[in-house]
Order: sequence, then C-alpha cells, then structure tokens
Amino acid sequence: MEFQGKKQTILCLSFVTLFSLVGLLCAEIDGSPNIVVEEVHVGVILDMGSREGKIILSCISTALSDFYHLHNNYSTRVILHTRDSKGKALHALSAALNLLDKIKVEAIIGAQTRMEANLLAELGEEAKVPVLSLSGLRTSPFGAPGEYPFFVEITQDETSQVTAINGLLEMFKWRDVILLYENTDYGRDIIPFFINSIEEANVTIVYKSCIAASSADEQIIEELRNLTKLKTTVFVVHVSHFLVPRLFLNAKKLGLLSEGYAWIMTSTSMNFLHFSMDPSVIESTQGVLGLKSYTPASTRLHNLTSRLRRIFYMQDPNIEVSAVTPDGIWAYDATWALAEAVERTSTSTGLNLVNLNNITSSKHGLLLLQEILQTRFKGLSGEEIQYANGKLVSSAFEIVNVIGKGDRRVGFWPCEEKHTRDSYPLNNRRNLLSTNDLETIIWPGGSSTIPRGSKMQVSTSSEIKLRVGVPVKKGFNELVHMNHDIQTNRTYFTGFCIDVFQAAISKLPYKVNYEFVPFEVSSVTYNDLVYQVFNKTFDAVVGDTTITSVRSQNVGFTIPYSDLGVGMLVSNENEDMWIFLKPLSTDLWITSAGFFILTGFIVWVIERPVNPEFQGTPSQQIGTILWFAF
Repeated sequence: MEFQGKKQTILCLSFVTLFSLVGLLCAEIDGSPNIVVEEVHVGVILDMGSREGKIILSCISTALSDFYHLHNNYSTRVILHTRDSKGKALHALSAALNLLDKIKVEAIIGAQTRMEANLLAELGEEAKVPVLSLSGLRTSPFGAPGEYPFFVEITQDETSQVTAINGLLEMFKWRDVILLYENTDYGRDIIPFFINSIEEANVTIVYKSCIAASSADEQIIEELRNLTKLKTTVFVVHVSHFLVPRLFLNAKKLGLLSEGYAWIMTSTSMNFLHFSMDPSVIESTQGVLGLKSYTPASTRLHNLTSRLRRIFYMQDPNIEVSAVTPDGIWAYDATWALAEAVERTSTSTGLNLVNLNNITSSKHGLLLLQEILQTRFKGLSGEEIQYANGKLVSSAFEIVNVIGKGDRRVGFWPCEEKHTRDSYPLNNRRNLLSTNDLETIIWPGGSSTIPRGSKMQVSTSSEIKLRVGVPVKKGFNELVHMNHDIQTNRTYFTGFCIDVFQAAISKLPYKVNYEFVPFEVSSVTYNDLVYQVFNKTFDAVVGDTTITSVRSQNVGFTIPYSDLGVGMLVSNENEDMWIFLKPLSTDLWITSAGFFILTGFIVWVIERPVNPEFQGTPSQQIGTILWFAF
C-alpha cells in the first residue's frame, strides 16, 4: 500500500509539471510575434590561444547578444562559426576555405595579422564575400586603392598616425631621428609612409633599425649597442606588443632610457602596453611618449568592460580585464554594423550562398558589402562609425606619457576635419602648434626638459665660441653693416645676411654660442675672406659672398638665399599728364617741331603756283602748311 501511494504521488507531480510546461509553452507562443527567423552564417577566424583573440571573440558574441536584445523583432539572426587560426596565416586560410565550402558563410571576421589579411582579401575577392579584417593590407604610399573591394578594414588605419608623429617631431624641433621597426609585414609596410612624411618636414632618419620578433636578447642588445654610438637620441618605435618588453628592458640596461633621450611609440605598440606588461616592463618605459587610439568613455563601454571582466574571471581567475582593447571595441562595432546590414539586405533579396566550385556568388555578397559601407551609427564609444572606402574612418589619437604604473594623457591629435575643438575634453581643446599646447611631459630620467635630440653638449661662456667672419666695407649697407658703439665699446652687426644667419641658428635644437669678427675687405678680395675659413681662422663667414667654382673647392656654401640676376635702378618720380614728353629733351622737341614746319613750308612753296588748295587767305595757307607738315 505504501509503495502504491508513493507511485500515485510521483505520477501526480509529473502530471502537474508537464501541464505547467505545456502552459508556459503555449503562453510563450501566444505572446510572441509570428516571425520566421532566417539564419545568416558568419565565420570568425581568430587566434583562440591568445588573450587578445579571446577578448575579441567575447566582444563579437556580446555585440550580437546586445544587438538582437535591442532588435528582437528582426527577421534575421547572425550565427557565428569560430575557427582557430593558431596565429598562423595558413591556418587562417584553411579555416576560411572550410567556412566557405562547408558552412557557406556570408561574411568573415578576423585576420589579426597582415599576412592573414592579404590571404583572406584574395579569397574574399574571389568568393565575393565581405572580409571584416582586424589588420590592414600590405600597402605602399604609391599603391592603387580599391584593389580588394570586398575587404573592409575595421580598425584604425595605421598610416593615419604618421602625420601625428611627424607633428611631434616638428613641435619639439628634432631634426634627426632613429627609426626602430619590427621585421614583419606590418612593421616594414609603414616605413615608406614614415620616410616620405618625415623627409617633407626636413627631418632626417639617420638610422633605420630592423629587429625580428624571434631575435634573442643578445641580438637585440647588439643592435641597441650600435645605436649608442650615434649622436641622435630620438627614437621612433613601431613594433608589436610582443617585442616591446624585451626591447625596452634591454634598452634600459644600456642607458638608452636615461636623461637626454626621447622615445616615441606608435599606436601599434602603445595600444596594448598596459594590457599585457608586467611592472618591470612598465618601469623600463618610464618617460616614453606615444600615441593611443582615442576612445571616449561611455556607459555602454563601461558596461561591456564589466561584463567581460566577469566572463573572464569565471573562465580563468588569472586573466584580468582592466579595459577592453581597441581591437575588441572595433570588433564590437563591426559586428553591430554587420548584423544591421544583414537585416537590411534580407528585406530586398534572398540570401543565396557562395559556390566555391567556380568561385562565383550571388549578388547578395555585393549588396551586403554596400550596406556595410553605407552604415553609419553611434558606436560603443558614442562616436559615429563609418567604413568609407572600405576603411574605418579614423577619429583621433591620444598623446600619452608613461608615468608611474600606467600612462597619462598629455594631448590629442585629431585625424579628421569632422572633429571640432568641442569633440575633446576641455583641457585638451587645442591645435598642436607648439609645446605649450601639451601638458607637462616627464621624459626618460625623470626630467621635464625637452631632450635636445643630440648628444652634442651645450656650449657655455667658458667654451670656445664659433668665430664668424663678417666682411666690412663702405657702400651698400643693407646686406651687412657694422656699427661700433663708443659708449659701450661694443660692435654690432646688422643687415639681411646677419638676420638670415641668426634665424638659422635659432632653429637649431641646441644652443650655439658665436661671435662676429669684422674683416676689412677694402684692401683685399673676398677670396682672401673665404680662405680664412679654409685655414681655420674663421669657423664660418656671413655676408654678401658670391659662390664661385674656385671658392667652392676650399669651402662649402649654403644654398643661395637671394635671387640672382641683373636689375636696373631708376628714380621714382611723380607722374603727371605731360609724362609723354619725358622721353625727349626740350631742345629735341623744338628741333623736331621746326623741321615739321620747314617741311610744310617747302611743300607750300612748290604747290602754291599750281595747286588751288594752297591758295586763299593767309590764315588758310598757314593751316594748309601745318596740315601737310604733320
């Protein structure tokens, strides 16, 4: 009896549970709109073994969850198919082929390296499938754009930072720099842009140092030791965040991060500096200046960071997510744009799949691409997101200074004209025209003094000054003029040549002491003056010295700073209505008039007896004479 009672109780509970589930299911069906959901398959190819790859994948998944939570009435759903590239380009290519052939994906997100981007760009172009890449293609400053229309670069264009770094070099008046870059595709490809931009600003790259990521510490130390032999103390660094720790730890050991040195890091290096560096590396980068992709703080970004922090803590408590990486933010926005584009294209055309056998596709791939490129929306940071010409429109860069346990913002560099002064925080609404437009920078060694950029020591009054010879002569004083003050017993030099020399000296990034020494050229020639530089009596000559082939054999000349040619000086007289009489003198005018009258008189004498027109009253005959005279 007891067993039968328990059996009846279990059956009763089971019936109640089943009834409740049926009721809930019916209620859900009645309360939901009758929408046919169409699945659109999208491939994601990332290095799943890396911390960065895991963060990007979490951002992509979270973006889809947020998007469809906000647009639950949409008729399409993006289904992700993840593949592990293992950080190798061939693995990424194999994964893309599998996704296109087996899964029939309509788009691909991934390509964390430049080599992966180039391979997937080729494949996407053949299959007519949009490839949303986290890395740019191999480019050159002379390359033709639009070679891969189905390739969309969803990250900030690396070349946009070249102008910012060039502006910093000009601002600090550094004329010589050393360029350190990584021996990879992304490291080498940006170098031509740097060279062209820097040379246009009259800045010289005295040395280009190429370091491989696989280099041993001994090789890195040997390369850095070669840099210590150079006089230049300004370094521009463009390496991956994998190479940054070993580069700066070894540079600090060699004293290259002491007072007097300046290091500028590109955003490629700086964006990930505080994500993966231990305290010893941060300590070795103290005083470094760099660029970071600017992402304004927003509520959505804060919420995403908190969610990712919880997700990664549950997966692995050892992984700490203090902030979302720029690539993660860009991947989030790109996924949002893709989901919106998928919905818009599905309303006008069916989703046909790629046929890999003959590498053709329907026009849906092109329509999807067009919708992605036309998308404009407020991104995770609150700024407008658009992919004009297949690239993310760059917003701005933060200029940061590594201080203490992290970096500190000292300024901004806008990349687009659409950004106004109101786009940035109040204390940074400036155009960078001088060092006064930046907050105080702490340079390597803890100094706030701007490095000179060269190991040349500053001259003092006790050291030997440059002896500059100045030609002195009577006559034209606008080029060079000497004036001796009897009261102070000091000699002053003025003139155009003196002004040019002093302006050139003021442009140097270091102080140069000099003294003008007069040289009388009334009794000697300018050849003798030039020879004083050759025999080291003078260090230089400033004056109206003509460049000749003979003189050029002994000394070097600057480029001419005055126009060459022959001119004519005329007096500046007031113009009046009788100016047409000026070419001839008064006597010549009287002589000419007399000859005219004489000519008329002779004609009158000859024609009067036979020609009636020369007859008449005296006044008529005088008029006829004057008429024929002129």
